[in-house]
Amino acid sequence: MSEKSLAHQALTSTFAMPDERSFGVFKMLNDVYPAFAKKILDGNVLMTSLVMSGYNPMDILDYPICGKCETLAPYNGYGIKDGKVVQRCTCVADKCGASTLNPVTLRQWIKYEMKKKVSEDFYEAIELAIDEIAYTMLMKQMMEVSHYMKLHNKKEQTVNNVEPEITHYGGLKPELPLDAIEIKEELEGE
Repeated sequence: MSEKSLAHQALTSTFAMPDERSFGVFKMLNDVYPAFAKKILDGNVLMTSLVMSGYNPMDILDYPICGKCETLAPYNGYGIKDGKVVQRCTCVADKCGASTLNPVTLRQWIKYEMKKKVSEDFYEAIELAIDEIAYTMLMKQMMEVSHYMKLHNKKEQTVNNVEPEITHYGGLKPELPLDAIEIKEELEGE
């Protein structure tokens, strides 16, 4: 098996990076209310690995909260509550395994908990702080990938020592010989 290029490794590492939004939310919670932040992932290795990784399939704030132990839990189907079909989550934390019908999301739970601890003005500022952290992490990762792509392209160009071939999209060639000369002159002038 051939060794992967730096550019390939940089692109692959984007999935190994923590999810920017999840990291921002967790950092904000940890700064404001450390016990609360610890509780949502406490003893929940699977959800910690899923939510905090680059493989996270949804926003951390949209995950449901277990009704028993109050950690993050995955949705896993539907159930009937008060005669209505509602979503269900089942906790995967150590020693829990409880199913919760119509669970609250982390977004709703944060609102409930923060109302007890902070003013409403602060809660509005939280979203901006989370987005800023996520944006900063994303820009850092994009710059790193761009840097490695440039190194990769430079290395490939040096190794191949071949000038790039210019092709016409669609496979069209000029029908008249004079058109080909004009196109060539335009390309050389650039």
